[in-house]
Amino acid sequence: MVNKIRESAIKTLEFNPHDLACEELRHVYRGKSSGKLIVLFSGFVAAAMLAWDMGELYAGAWYIWLLLAHGWHWRLGRPDFLSANASIELVRINRHVMAAAIAGLGWGALSIALPLLSRPGKAAILIIMLIAVIMAMPRLVVFLPVFFAFATGVFAPLLLMTPFLDFETQHMVLVMLLVVGATLWASAREVRKILIDVLLKQVSSEQASWEDKLTGIGNRRSFDVSLATTWAQASRAKVPLSLIMVDVDFFKKFNDAYGHQAGDDCLRQVAAALDGCARRAGDVVTRYGGEEFAVVLFHTSLNEAQNIGENMLAAVRKLGIRHEQSSHEIVTISIGIATVVPTVERDMHQLIEAADKSLYCAKERGRNRAEWQMLSHASAVG
Repeated sequence: MVNKIRESAIKTLEFNPHDLACEELRHVYRGKSSGKLIVLFSGFVAAAMLAWDMGELYAGAWYIWLLLAHGWHWRLGRPDFLSANASIELVRINRHVMAAAIAGLGWGALSIALPLLSRPGKAAILIIMLIAVIMAMPRLVVFLPVFFAFATGVFAPLLLMTPFLDFETQHMVLVMLLVVGATLWASAREVRKILIDVLLKQVSSEQASWEDKLTGIGNRRSFDVSLATTWAQASRAKVPLSLIMVDVDFFKKFNDAYGHQAGDDCLRQVAAALDGCARRAGDVVTRYGGEEFAVVLFHTSLNEAQNIGENMLAAVRKLGIRHEQSSHEIVTISIGIATVVPTVERDMHQLIEAADKSLYCAKERGRNRAEWQMLSHASAVG
């Protein structure tokens, strides 16, 4: 049986640009301790070159500006790097891009001094700027908007100052830009591919603890993760979220009459039937516990959830698993459905409680049926 939780997670990484951007952005701030040392040392060497040709005041002012620009960039990245799997708002992502541009301007400001430096000083400053960009590239290139912002901050002032430079220095600038461009072209796709491979491997390793070994679908842990994730997505998109709770009718009597091996086989067949009725992207079928299953349906109205529930009832009946201790003489299921449009005022557990109540109602009314309810605005918390 296909593991729907694994498919959903991989599709999220491959096809959800925002979630992938969040992971890429966090990668930018990994290993930043070495980046700090590079900035401190390279900046100190560049400041020494400026002090030799232009005086300590200009050199000191530039060095302080460099440290402040990079310091803000690193400080901005700390909370998002430590936020694990939490989604990063678009406005904060844009702020990271702006901070990278300002950090780049810390190096770009060196260009202003180039026309006033000696020939050895110009060469040294250009080499230091090249080193700064190349050393930052392995981290920053993972998230291209951040890298391009940083590179623009470095090279835009340099290009603006190029007309004021002598021919030899202009040639050095051209070579420098070509080297950076070629290195970026060679490494960008490879570094990004490696990151995505790592993320997908992390997803794959997590699936071992998310899968129900008996049925092959998600377990209770995967249900908790899937519902929380889908709730957040539905809340942002302001679309309905439906939850279906399923219970195998008179399962204890089935186990007592036919044995636990037959009971395990019954659960596997029921799980496959349920999974076969929820095939859309965003549909997740899990084993909630024992003979109970849960189905999370993203962007699904109550009417659509009812149709899926009816298909599940029919699919299990179609299995024709004999159950003489049941009033229906075959294995059947009872279904409880609840639908809500999530908001920040609502509690996710209200949806679970509503689906549970509907399931209880289905059992009270004879089993082998579905009951449902739509959570109204009046049922919101507070």
